[in-house]
Amino acid sequence: MKIIKMSDQKKRTVTGVLVLMLISCSALFDSCVSVKKYVYFKDIPDTIVKSVTIDHVTPYKDPKIEPSDLLSITVQPMLRNLMTSSPGGGSGETQASGQLGQVNIFPVDKDGYIEYPLIGRQKVAGLSTSEAREMLREKSLYYYKDPVVNVRITNFNILVLGDVPKPGIFTSPSEKVSIMDAIGYAGDLLYSAKRDDILLIRTEGDQKICARYDITTSKIFQSEYYYLKQNDIIYVEPNKYKVQSSDQSFIRNLGVLSSIISIASILLVYKSIK
Repeated sequence: MKIIKMSDQKKRTVTGVLVLMLISCSALFDSCVSVKKYVYFKDIPDTIVKSVTIDHVTPYKDPKIEPSDLLSITVQPMLRNLMTSSPGGGSGETQASGQLGQVNIFPVDKDGYIEYPLIGRQKVAGLSTSEAREMLREKSLYYYKDPVVNVRITNFNILVLGDVPKPGIFTSPSEKVSIMDAIGYAGDLLYSAKRDDILLIRTEGDQKICARYDITTSKIFQSEYYYLKQNDIIYVEPNKYKVQSSDQSFIRNLGVLSSIISIASILLVYKSIK
């Protein structure tokens, strides 16, 4: 067997070729993203033998009514002083009709008040809908017998932006809305979206609160921001591969760099053989 001896120059040349090949391979491997980055709740065991219980989940709290909210308020009462003649000649109470049993929309003004029939101007900002319901019921007892009052925020809007199929404002029929619900409203995340760095922007008075979600782990259920408030903003960032693929200058430069590496590798190999 003939043993080929290389000079120091050829050794350096071959070493240079290997370095270029390693750089190219590392760039290739860097573009291969792990599937785990796209899996939700990856820390939950993949088994059907035994169920998994997640402890210490974030409890739901009723959102507070805020200025500029729209409240849907219904009252099903019996008017105390609305008397009608009975068939036997007596009088009795009758169920109120008209707008009292219908859904009415009351805007909350900038100071947090609504104008409610008979009762008048009432402050509701800072109350939950259940607290506002109880307050209105108590004040309605003077006029109505055993009124049934329902209060709901009708403009419970969530804005979802970023790397989702259907970005936009979503109005939830329920006040119990989680970050997972919001993602579902937007059609789930695109494959190119970051799942471990989703941004929440929330308005608290004159302040903006920013928090981050990581939905690749079940710890998302323990986040104090798991449940959303009206007018929350969710921003889903695209991962770096999508940003790079949409950057035409990056693609052009990557092509040039690949060509240079290929030509340099060929020249180095040719020179080492010569």
